[in-house]
Amino acid sequence: MQLKSLTLTDFRSFEQATFEFQPGMNLLVGINGVGKSSVLDALRIVLSRVLPNFTACQDKRLNFEVDDIMVGRDQLAVDLKFQAFDIPFVCNVTRGKNHKVEFKPDNKNILEPLKSDDEQPLVVYFSTRRSVPIEKVLNEKSSAGNQSAAFAEALTHRMLRLREFAEWWLVQQTLLGEDAALAQQRLKVMTNVVTRFLDWCTNLRAVDKPKTTLILDKDGMTIDVSQLSDGERGLLALVLDLARRLSQANPNLKDPLENGKAVVLIDEIDLHLHPRWQRTIVDQLIQTFPKCQFIATTHSPQIVGEVPAESILLLESGQQPFRPGQSLGMDSNWVLRYLMGAATRDSTTEQALSRIADMIENEEYDEATNVIDDMRCQIGEFPELVRLQTRIDRIRLLGE
Repeated sequence: MQLKSLTLTDFRSFEQATFEFQPGMNLLVGINGVGKSSVLDALRIVLSRVLPNFTACQDKRLNFEVDDIMVGRDQLAVDLKFQAFDIPFVCNVTRGKNHKVEFKPDNKNILEPLKSDDEQPLVVYFSTRRSVPIEKVLNEKSSAGNQSAAFAEALTHRMLRLREFAEWWLVQQTLLGEDAALAQQRLKVMTNVVTRFLDWCTNLRAVDKPKTTLILDKDGMTIDVSQLSDGERGLLALVLDLARRLSQANPNLKDPLENGKAVVLIDEIDLHLHPRWQRTIVDQLIQTFPKCQFIATTHSPQIVGEVPAESILLLESGQQPFRPGQSLGMDSNWVLRYLMGAATRDSTTEQALSRIADMIENEEYDEATNVIDDMRCQIGEFPELVRLQTRIDRIRLLGE
């Protein structure tokens, strides 16, 4: 499954905006309040309303609310074009006083057989609450052996349900016959994906005493998954949930991670991640789930610098989304300054450097050197200070 384009009209802060999506990774980049998360909301709501028409999804449809309509307008409209089962689909949802959904093709002779296909295309949403542990008993829909389990609550604001996940794991271990082989395959997928992303964590498993939860080994110690850092838990929640759902949706695939198809919506892909992890997360996701399409929001210059320009959509208030001229390979300072419009250092230091440059232009070399010495005492040596001092020394040398 792959999303092609999304057009929003009078939806929240968007008067009219069209988003064109690429295979693989798509990053939505912009300042707070520009509408990045709103794009994900529009996608998950529309898709929740159409997935039951052509997949095994039996989940509850989500609704646009009256509050989603732009102030002063009578209705909103969301148009989505996507492809699934090699069939191009077009969906238009409007919300005024009521919902209205137009979906093509709508021929039941075409759509009904798709619901029982051995390989089901998924859409999975991960909110900013994905790393927050919550106690919740096993959802019957999630534990079901059929493909519909893969869709259960996939488009909701889920937290990290350790108990639910552990109970599902324990259920898999009790299955017999043909189901046992399938269950073991699913669990193997789970353990493998953890070591791919968190290679210092091994032997993931479920226990039911003293409480039902997931545990693993880290640095020679056995710990509860809830004891991991927020960044580790958030990453674990994302990859485990996606891997489990791909296994459920594609029971006959030997490697559902390699061949399973899904659209994955991630709000703040950089959530709680160390900058070093931010540098690798995009490549890890694409390598681990190569048939999946990712649409994610981010504020991270490290992540932006890891993807090509065609994978980035820059959002600015009142403008159409646009792609930058370049991004891949650029350092974080360049991304901050030229793509995100942010300063690369604190304003006090920036002003001091500007003052030194002005002094040099005015041939006030002694005064400039004094300011450089003061800054070295306050914050230490750094490349810009070296460059400015070298410039002064060169001018003085040439003057002699």
